[in-house]
Amino acid sequence: GSELELIAIATGSRIVPRFEELSADKLGSAGKVREVSYGTTKDSVLMIEECANSRAVTVYVRGGNHMIIDETKRSLHDAMCVTRNLIRDNRIVYGGGAAEVACSLAVSEAAERVGGMEQYGLRAFADALDDIPM
Repeated sequence: GSELELIAIATGSRIVPRFEELSADKLGSAGKVREVSYGTTKDSVLMIEECANSRAVTVYVRGGNHMIIDETKRSLHDAMCVTRNLIRDNRIVYGGGAAEVACSLAVSEAAERVGGMEQYGLRAFADALDDIPM
């Protein structure tokens, strides 16, 4: 599967279909290879560490039920996609109502420079912008 291919890339080895074709130039190397068991289950994970060609990491997700695990996987996927998109194009629009609050502050400052009834309209508009994130 894909895990075997990723291990071959990380360790600098080649996948050999038959034992007779195995030679020293097709072998890779790793600093540590160990099997680790987590929790009370009999499941174990093979950890291959300190590989020369690897910049990858593995995130091992555990949870109380499948719904928690699935939600955690979705959250990690979303975070990795955001990171990828920021690397591709680092322009961002802040969320959580930050744009509305920034506009509200700018309109409030503009209202201070205006006199008369127009100032009341600008202040009301700034208050309305403040209410949007709520």
